[in-house]
Amino acid sequence: MKKVLLCLLGIFLVMIENSITNYLGILNISFNIVIIYMTIISLYVDEFEVGVIGAIVGLVKDVAVGGIFGVNGLILFAIAYSISHLRDKIYKESSITIFALVFITSLFDSMVNIATVSVVYHTYGLLNLAIKGIVIIPLANSLLSVFLYKISKKSVLKLKED
Repeated sequence: MKKVLLCLLGIFLVMIENSITNYLGILNISFNIVIIYMTIISLYVDEFEVGVIGAIVGLVKDVAVGGIFGVNGLILFAIAYSISHLRDKIYKESSITIFALVFITSLFDSMVNIATVSVVYHTYGLLNLAIKGIVIIPLANSLLSVFLYKISKKSVLKLKED
Protein backbone atom coordinates (compact mmCIF):
# COMPACT_ATOMS: atom_id res chain seq x y z
CA MET A 1 0.00 0.00 0.00
CA LYS A 2 2.88 2.35 0.82
CA LYS A 3 4.33 1.88 -2.67
CA VAL A 4 1.00 2.72 -4.30
CA LEU A 5 0.78 5.90 -2.23
CA LEU A 6 4.35 6.84 -3.17
CA CYS A 7 3.48 6.32 -6.84
CA LEU A 8 0.29 8.39 -6.55
CA LEU A 9 2.22 11.15 -4.78
CA GLY A 10 4.74 11.14 -7.65
CA ILE A 11 1.92 11.43 -10.19
CA PHE A 12 0.40 14.25 -8.14
CA LEU A 13 3.78 16.03 -8.17
CA VAL A 14 3.88 15.70 -11.96
CA MET A 15 0.54 17.53 -12.08
CA ILE A 16 1.78 20.20 -9.64
CA GLU A 17 4.98 20.63 -11.63
CA ASN A 18 3.11 21.06 -14.91
CA SER A 19 0.40 23.34 -13.60
CA ILE A 20 2.17 25.54 -11.06
CA THR A 21 5.96 25.40 -11.01
CA ASN A 22 6.36 25.71 -14.77
CA TYR A 23 4.78 29.15 -14.49
CA LEU A 24 6.98 30.27 -11.59
CA GLY A 25 10.15 30.38 -13.64
CA ILE A 26 13.18 32.11 -12.20
CA LEU A 27 15.81 32.97 -14.84
CA ASN A 28 13.53 31.25 -17.38
CA ILE A 29 13.83 27.87 -15.66
CA SER A 30 11.41 25.90 -13.56
CA PHE A 31 12.10 23.55 -10.68
CA ASN A 32 11.95 19.81 -11.27
CA ILE A 33 10.07 18.62 -8.20
CA VAL A 34 9.77 15.08 -9.53
CA ILE A 35 13.57 14.64 -9.69
CA ILE A 36 13.84 15.91 -6.11
CA TYR A 37 11.07 13.55 -4.97
CA MET A 38 12.53 10.49 -6.70
CA THR A 39 16.01 11.23 -5.36
CA ILE A 40 14.80 11.49 -1.77
CA ILE A 41 12.53 8.44 -1.75
CA SER A 42 15.21 6.38 -3.48
CA LEU A 43 17.28 6.65 -0.33
CA TYR A 44 14.67 4.75 1.67
CA VAL A 45 12.87 2.33 -0.68
CA ASP A 46 14.01 -0.97 -2.26
CA GLU A 47 15.66 -0.81 -5.70
CA PHE A 48 13.05 -2.70 -7.69
CA GLU A 49 10.08 -0.98 -6.06
CA VAL A 50 11.46 2.53 -6.46
CA GLY A 51 12.59 1.71 -10.00
CA VAL A 52 9.04 0.73 -10.93
CA ILE A 53 7.69 3.87 -9.24
CA GLY A 54 10.23 5.97 -11.18
CA ALA A 55 9.30 4.34 -14.48
CA ILE A 56 5.56 4.84 -13.90
CA VAL A 57 5.94 8.45 -12.78
CA GLY A 58 8.30 9.11 -15.70
CA LEU A 59 5.87 7.70 -18.24
CA VAL A 60 3.06 9.80 -16.74
CA LYS A 61 5.35 12.81 -17.05
CA ASP A 62 6.06 11.90 -20.68
CA VAL A 63 2.35 11.75 -21.42
CA ALA A 64 1.64 15.00 -19.58
CA VAL A 65 4.57 17.04 -20.88
CA GLY A 66 5.05 15.67 -24.35
CA GLY A 67 8.32 15.43 -26.17
CA ILE A 68 10.07 12.15 -26.81
CA PHE A 69 8.01 9.40 -25.23
CA GLY A 70 9.88 7.25 -22.75
CA VAL A 71 12.84 9.51 -22.04
CA ASN A 72 11.58 10.73 -18.66
CA GLY A 73 10.54 7.19 -17.74
CA LEU A 74 14.04 5.90 -18.43
CA ILE A 75 15.69 8.82 -16.66
CA LEU A 76 13.61 8.47 -13.50
CA PHE A 77 14.02 4.69 -13.51
CA ALA A 78 17.82 5.00 -13.83
CA ILE A 79 18.03 7.66 -11.12
CA ALA A 80 15.77 5.83 -8.69
CA TYR A 81 17.35 2.42 -9.20
CA SER A 82 20.95 3.63 -8.99
CA ILE A 83 20.47 5.73 -5.85
CA SER A 84 18.49 2.98 -4.18
CA HIS A 85 21.19 0.48 -5.04
CA LEU A 86 23.75 2.69 -3.26
CA ARG A 87 21.49 3.70 -0.37
CA ASP A 88 23.37 1.67 2.26
CA LYS A 89 26.61 3.46 1.40
CA ILE A 90 25.16 6.98 1.53
CA TYR A 91 24.77 9.11 4.64
CA LYS A 92 21.13 10.12 4.27
CA GLU A 93 20.53 12.55 7.10
CA SER A 94 22.85 15.27 5.82
CA SER A 95 21.55 18.22 3.84
CA ILE A 96 24.82 18.32 1.93
CA THR A 97 24.22 14.75 0.76
CA ILE A 98 20.74 15.63 -0.47
CA PHE A 99 22.14 18.74 -2.18
CA ALA A 100 24.86 16.72 -3.95
CA LEU A 101 22.54 13.88 -4.99
CA VAL A 102 19.93 16.23 -6.43
CA PHE A 103 22.64 18.21 -8.19
CA ILE A 104 23.98 15.04 -9.82
CA THR A 105 20.53 13.71 -10.75
CA SER A 106 19.44 17.08 -12.14
CA LEU A 107 22.65 17.28 -14.13
CA PHE A 108 22.03 13.77 -15.53
CA ASP A 109 18.42 14.68 -16.37
CA SER A 110 19.48 17.90 -18.08
CA MET A 111 22.25 16.26 -20.08
CA VAL A 112 19.99 13.48 -21.37
CA ASN A 113 17.23 15.96 -22.22
CA ILE A 114 19.68 18.30 -23.97
CA ALA A 115 21.09 15.40 -25.98
CA THR A 116 17.68 14.12 -27.06
CA VAL A 117 16.19 17.54 -27.75
CA SER A 118 19.15 18.75 -29.79
CA VAL A 119 19.23 15.58 -31.90
CA VAL A 120 15.50 15.24 -32.52
CA TYR A 121 14.37 18.85 -32.72
CA HIS A 122 17.60 20.34 -34.13
CA THR A 123 17.69 22.99 -31.44
CA TYR A 124 20.14 25.76 -32.07
CA GLY A 125 20.90 27.55 -28.80
CA LEU A 126 23.05 24.76 -27.48
CA LEU A 127 25.19 27.17 -25.44
CA ASN A 128 22.10 28.53 -23.72
CA LEU A 129 20.81 24.98 -23.10
CA ALA A 130 24.20 23.92 -21.75
CA ILE A 131 24.51 26.85 -19.33
CA LYS A 132 21.01 26.30 -18.00
CA GLY A 133 21.27 22.52 -17.96
CA ILE A 134 24.73 22.23 -16.43
CA VAL A 135 24.74 25.11 -13.97
CA ILE A 136 21.46 26.85 -13.29
CA ILE A 137 18.90 24.02 -13.22
CA PRO A 138 20.93 21.60 -11.06
CA LEU A 139 21.83 24.40 -8.64
CA ALA A 140 18.23 25.61 -8.36
CA ASN A 141 16.89 22.08 -7.86
CA SER A 142 19.56 21.35 -5.25
CA LEU A 143 18.77 24.47 -3.24
CA LEU A 144 15.05 23.70 -3.35
CA SER A 145 15.70 20.08 -2.35
CA VAL A 146 17.50 21.10 0.85
CA PHE A 147 14.56 23.32 1.77
CA LEU A 148 11.98 20.61 0.97
CA TYR A 149 13.99 17.93 2.78
CA LYS A 150 14.17 20.01 5.94
CA ILE A 151 10.42 20.63 5.82
CA SER A 152 9.49 16.99 5.19
CA LYS A 153 12.22 15.27 7.19
CA LYS A 154 9.82 13.61 9.65
CA SER A 155 7.70 12.16 6.86
CA VAL A 156 10.76 10.97 4.98
CA LEU A 157 12.18 9.29 8.08
CA LYS A 158 8.92 7.33 8.42
CA LEU A 159 9.83 5.69 5.10
CA LYS A 160 13.00 4.49 6.75
CA GLU A 161 11.05 2.87 9.59
CA ASP A 162 8.63 0.99 7.29
